[in-house]
Amino acid sequence: MKKFKYLLIACLAVTLFSCEDDDIVKLNDSEYVPASIIEGFGSTLEISKPKKAETITVSYTPASYGVNIVKTHKLQFATSEDFANPETFDVDASDNSFTFTVGALNEFLTETLALPVDEEKTISARIMTHSLEGVDTLYSPVVSFKTTPYLDILFAENTFYLFGDGVGRIAQNNKLKLHKVAEEADDSWTIVWMEATGTFKLCSDVNFKGVIGKVGDPVNGEYTIGNADNRGEDIPVPGTAGYYTVGVNLATNTLMIEPANVYITGPNVDAWPVSSVTEENRFKQDTENKTMYLTKSFLGGELRLHVTHPYISADGWWHAEFIILDGKIEYRADGGDQERVNINGGERTIELDFINQTGKIK
Repeated sequence: MKKFKYLLIACLAVTLFSCEDDDIVKLNDSEYVPASIIEGFGSTLEISKPKKAETITVSYTPASYGVNIVKTHKLQFATSEDFANPETFDVDASDNSFTFTVGALNEFLTETLALPVDEEKTISARIMTHSLEGVDTLYSPVVSFKTTPYLDILFAENTFYLFGDGVGRIAQNNKLKLHKVAEEADDSWTIVWMEATGTFKLCSDVNFKGVIGKVGDPVNGEYTIGNADNRGEDIPVPGTAGYYTVGVNLATNTLMIEPANVYITGPNVDAWPVSSVTEENRFKQDTENKTMYLTKSFLGGELRLHVTHPYISADGWWHAEFIILDGKIEYRADGGDQERVNINGGERTIELDFINQTGKIK
């Protein structure tokens, strides 16, 4: 049942004085009609690497709330018609249509929906419409089409990625980025969920390192990583499912895996590293839900989170800092100060999902 929602357009009176009917709009008395007639995908959408620069236009009949009200349309995709796990495509609507390149769609299908390449899959699409706070979100009828994603490895310059069955990234097109460490040019890191069995490798653009693994057995927990002369072998996961931090040190050409250690620091706990790096400030692992969380009574103030690893200097904790921004995990990497997010004081739970790169404060 829709909530009563009043939009005051011209009426300033708040007492017993009446206003004209068209001064107040009752959305609950209006007919809500979701977007419809989505066209542009066809029954089969042919995409390929030679066509990556070509554009696709998807048109639709816009939604209506029965009144002249601001509304935003977004295109969503899912791998099932029930939209159990929808993902929103980052493209804006214009003139009742969405226009995007074949390459952008392929990247979304392989990176966000994690679809394998060279296999035909059925994709479902719909249009989500939202308006002012408190007004219902509308969803169009679902349309489905078949398409075959292609391999088009996209790499940031001088950046490593992980892939392999041991880290749940079975192909290079579905890779996991390592984050650079601020002011430590040779180091990078990432937190990844590792399965109980399996292996992984590093990959990058061919001008950097290409695909490399380990050379020989680890020494004191460190693997020597491959090079152009010896690419190396697959790197085995530790053997217990969970979150691990993978660090790479190019100065020594080594890689180290250790259980993920994530901490809160700063105003919320009234302490800074290294004194804030304590068990009570360390995130715990929820193995069943594949998340990390910290529940405690926090002080109000700016949220500051960081990871520790032997390759990251202890007194330079902010070199590997990250925050939760608009529900997503945002990394400082080798950039400057991040936008700050404040949390209120009191008993709270901070939850981190490094698989989907999301975070919650509840």
